[in-house]
Amino acid sequence: MTRPTGLNIDIQPELLDACYRDTRAVLAAIPADRWDGSSPCREWTVREVADHLVDGLGFFAAAVSGTRADRPADLLDAYDDATRRCVDAFGDPAALAAEHPFGDGRLTGRSIATISLSETLVHGWDLAIATGLPYDANPDAVALLRRFADGPKVDGLFADPVPVPPDAPPFVALLGKLGRVA
Repeated sequence: MTRPTGLNIDIQPELLDACYRDTRAVLAAIPADRWDGSSPCREWTVREVADHLVDGLGFFAAAVSGTRADRPADLLDAYDDATRRCVDAFGDPAALAAEHPFGDGRLTGRSIATISLSETLVHGWDLAIATGLPYDANPDAVALLRRFADGPKVDGLFADPVPVPPDAPPFVALLGKLGRVA
């Protein structure tokens, strides 16, 4: 049975690809002396957030495509490989509509694509904030993910919401819904 969530959002592969490129730009710009620094993501270092993101993207691609791949040793190569496989997997309308084994249940490919988008956007921000780099969240992605954040909470996916001012910009409001303090 599919777990009910607020994740079943129609996400265009082009939007995913654009967000993947935005986060890749952050990864490529991280100074060598910042990889072991702290991040806003739990108790993880910058390197641990990046590894979590790359491994997660690889898992999402494998869940939808049914094909696992070895992770390249270089982080940027691994990120490029995982995002390319995600774009390919999420570009198949039949795979988006189908249910796939995921965790202890099943989710549609569309739901997994939504998780991929949220992980990429939020962890891209985590990495940028931790390293002092700029991050301009894609406004279309923010709008879509706001629908996800306003839906039923998925246990363990993000921290509990934190308060934000009523006039907060859309991305700051989204981050608050997902447990981040901007």
